[in-house]
Amino acid sequence: MALLEVEDLRTYFYTEEGIVQAVDGVSFEVERGETLGLVGESGAGKSVAVKSLLGLIRPPGHVVDGSVRFKGDDLTEYSEAQLRNQVRGTEISVIFQDPMSALNPVFTVGTQISEIIEHHRDVTHEAAWSRAVELLDDVGIPDPAERADQYPHEFSGGMQQRALIAMALSCEPDLIIADEPTTALDVTIQAQILDLFDDIKTKYDTSMIYVTHDLGVVREVCDRVSVMYLGEIAESAPYEELYRNPKHPYTQALLRSTVSADRRTEDLDPIEGSMPSAIHPPSGCRYRTRCPVAFEDCSRGEPPRFDVGPDHDAACLHYGDGGDGDPKLHETGRPGTGVGGTGGDR
Repeated sequence: MALLEVEDLRTYFYTEEGIVQAVDGVSFEVERGETLGLVGESGAGKSVAVKSLLGLIRPPGHVVDGSVRFKGDDLTEYSEAQLRNQVRGTEISVIFQDPMSALNPVFTVGTQISEIIEHHRDVTHEAAWSRAVELLDDVGIPDPAERADQYPHEFSGGMQQRALIAMALSCEPDLIIADEPTTALDVTIQAQILDLFDDIKTKYDTSMIYVTHDLGVVREVCDRVSVMYLGEIAESAPYEELYRNPKHPYTQALLRSTVSADRRTEDLDPIEGSMPSAIHPPSGCRYRTRCPVAFEDCSRGEPPRFDVGPDHDAACLHYGDGGDGDPKLHETGRPGTGVGGTGGDR
């Protein structure tokens, strides 16, 4: 049994403009000791999906369907008190994107870490503080005993992010959710944080969900990758297989637009157009409005996830009975109009 099993998760936001289908039928698993990358453009639904796992969606948003099984228990059936006292921070921890908004400016860093330990563990304040200092040392903060007495504004951006990682590790959770944790950092500090995640995974034997829009980052830290587009999973595979043999047209387009050691900046091929509205998503395949190989059937029915290799699936009709196999977009041109168009018709 996987550590985490998410099945057919749907999270909608009920607004005056209409129902935003932010997460619409997402399924994935995380094995023990594994890091899953959740990838896609802004607006794909990545952050909403991981917040839904812990009941962190607030009105007008609601988890309307699906199950989130963690160690066999469905977290969607837990009360807010159960999630707060039994799951968040102790079994599952979250590292948010912006450390300055996640850290309380009026309390010292050590106080914020030790408070979590005292809340979830039967320990004295002195023992919790000592553990907080150890954690700051574990995440590479120099002079941790001195730094524990300092406030967040006295830390650099990279050190603030390390402090958040220390907080996430404070109760040695089985799963850490890292939601775009390096986006606000420069590339040098980003590399250091990614190396730190590798060290943490080895030392603490924890599983992780790493949320990002950057396929280059995923390649550094993830074992498997699920690619999201407009609230749905487009493709899932082990990361080596995904990079070597991407199957979904969207994944291929993302890779063509990603900087790498063997691709010059002038060779990048950005994805044209923008993601459609989640209030009125396109009928059929949601990527078809930007897809250069969309055909007539793509507008008629939502594609299932076809097995396209070992532990590899893609939601593309090119792999179904009526399709013609691998669309091989590495050498194809750009999206046209045709079946795709630009609207969000139903």
